[in-house]
Amino acid sequence: MSEYSMRFIEDLGETGLIERISKRFKTGAIAGAVCGACIAAGAGEDDCALIDMDAARAVVGAGAEYRYLVITTDTVQKSTHFPRGMSPFQMGWTAVAVNLSDIAAMGAHPFAFVIAMGIPEHTELSALDEVVSGIEACASAYELAVVGGDITRSKELIMTGTCLGFATTPVKRDSAKPGDLLCVTGTLGNAAAGLKMIEGGMKFSPDIESVAKSALFQPVPRVREGIALADSGMVTSMMDISDGLALSLAELGRRSHVGFELYEDKIPVLSHEVPRELALYYGGDYELLFTLDAGAGTGEEKLKELQSELGVNVSIIGRVMPEEAGIYFKKGTVREEIAIKGYQHFSILSSNDGGWNNRNG
Repeated sequence: MSEYSMRFIEDLGETGLIERISKRFKTGAIAGAVCGACIAAGAGEDDCALIDMDAARAVVGAGAEYRYLVITTDTVQKSTHFPRGMSPFQMGWTAVAVNLSDIAAMGAHPFAFVIAMGIPEHTELSALDEVVSGIEACASAYELAVVGGDITRSKELIMTGTCLGFATTPVKRDSAKPGDLLCVTGTLGNAAAGLKMIEGGMKFSPDIESVAKSALFQPVPRVREGIALADSGMVTSMMDISDGLALSLAELGRRSHVGFELYEDKIPVLSHEVPRELALYYGGDYELLFTLDAGAGTGEEKLKELQSELGVNVSIIGRVMPEEAGIYFKKGTVREEIAIKGYQHFSILSSNDGGWNNRNG
């Protein structure tokens, strides 16, 4: 059978399919991959990928000395994470982006990525090529080398990515302290607005629709922002907002043994058209939630500097409180407790109790 008459993955067979995918990720094939020269054996070349760690440390971050290897893994699958209307290219992009978001949340420099793919029988090669193009495009956008992976037959498209990065002083979730400023990057509720829109439940102006669809279908991990925040030396804790703001606050509070006072009118949304409940209880935004050392009044000044440097909106949405205070909105002299709900796998919260997450678990 000639290459031009092949239409489905079974026309190629496993060996041919592996070769078709891996040749897209040959060492140095991804434009701008920082670590291309650090890879002694890349995708499909041997039993394992080989990375020269001395060379990698010298390349990533312009020669900075990194102490920690940062590793994360994330699974996305068609029925759970990909909304109606998402293209195969966007599915591939998302599989990389959700992993990069976790790397960003620790302020690390990403450098290498592997991906395992479960592919249904009778998948058209053109659709698979689009998925691989999405993986390649996201990796290229963040100078990430795809160095290996695996394929298997499955009932639906499922992708498990693993991303590696370097960090000198990784920012964890367990170091927030009372008095710190509570901050987020960007705007929240965008992806949820996109989902509500395509499900027919909400309508927005054209500008809002465009941003919301983009956030839903092709998330942008805050890698550069995470690195800059970590390098500032003033961020005491950080995580990405994948399951909604309320659940993220609960997790950050649990890890750091603190509470939070929020100012509802400070939670950033695209416009008044986007209900704040979408920002609070729905996921998929992949913005960064972090706490900033107030530093005798210098915290807000530093935040303005970072915002100018990053070119992205950074908002102070509250303050860290003692653990016994809980998590609440402050409205004048009145406290309103915040419901801790959102998306969680294997939980009733993910079904009827508010919240959604279109891709991350």
